Amino acid sequence: MSGRQLELAISLYVFLVAACVGSFLNVVIARLPKGKSLIHPPSSCPRCGARIKWYDNVPVLAWIWLRGKCRNCGLPISPRYPLVELLTGVLVVAVFHEYGLTWATLAYAVFVCALVALTFIDLDTWLLPHEITWPLIAIGLASPLWNGDLRFADSAIGAAAGTGFFAAIALFGEKVLKKETMGWGDVYLLGAIGAWLGWQALLPVVLLSAVQGAIVGALLLWLKRPHAATAAPDPKPPDHPASDDDWVPPPHAVPFGPFLALAALEQLLVGAFLTEAWFGFMGRLWGG
Repeated sequence: MSGRQLELAISLYVFLVAACVGSFLNVVIARLPKGKSLIHPPSSCPRCGARIKWYDNVPVLAWIWLRGKCRNCGLPISPRYPLVELLTGVLVVAVFHEYGLTWATLAYAVFVCALVALTFIDLDTWLLPHEITWPLIAIGLASPLWNGDLRFADSAIGAAAGTGFFAAIALFGEKVLKKETMGWGDVYLLGAIGAWLGWQALLPVVLLSAVQGAIVGALLLWLKRPHAATAAPDPKPPDHPASDDDWVPPPHAVPFGPFLALAALEQLLVGAFLTEAWFGFMGRLWGG
C-alpha cells in the first residue's frame, strides 16, 4: 500500500468514527437542553417513539437508504440528523489532515465535536448549555499539552479575556440598557475558545463572527422582508406583565453562538492563511 493509499484509508477510518460520534451528538442536541438522559432510552424515532435498529442507525447512509423516513411509521426524519453526522466527519478529517497522527488531533476533535453540538443546540433553543461550555473551558486550559506553540499563560489569559470581554457587554446591557445584549452562554463560549486557541485568536474570532453574523442577518432580512401590502399587523400585547419566559427571538434573528463556533473552526483550521490574507490586503490598501 502506497503512502497516499494509507492516508486515504486512515482518513476514511477517521471519518467513519467521527460520523458515529456525530450520531451521538444528535442525541446530545436533542436531549441535553431538555434535561433528559443521554444514554437511556436508546435511539428512537422522534415521531412515533419506536426503537431504531442498529442497521437503521448507520450514520448518513441509513437516512439515505430509508429515504429520510422512519421504517416503523413512515413519517419524515429531519435531514439535520445526517447533516450533523456528515459535518462532524468532515471537520474531524480536516483536523486530522492539519495535525496528523498526534494527540493534538484527538484533542481538537473533542473541541470540534463540542462546537458542533453547541451550534445546533443554539440554533434550536438560543441556549449554550453550561454542561458543555464550562468543561470546554477547563479542558482548554490544558491546550499547551498538545499544542507546543501555546503557553499555559496564553491559554489562561485567553479564557479570562474571552470571558471578560463578552461579560462586560452582557453586564452593560443588563445594568445600563436594561435589556439582554449578550447571552451568558456566548460569554462562556468565547472564554472556551480563548482557552483552546490562546488570547491571540480572540480578536480574529470576534471580528470573523461579527462580520459573518452581520452578513447572514442582512441576507435573512432581505430574503424574508415583508411587503407593505401583505405585512401582518402587530400582535396583540399580552394581558400580563412580560417576564423572561415570554422572551422570543426577534423576527429573522439568528443566535450568535454558531458564528463564534464557525470563526473558531476557521481560526483552528485556516487561521494562518486568514492572517496572511488579511495583512496582505491591509498592506495593499495602505501601500497603494
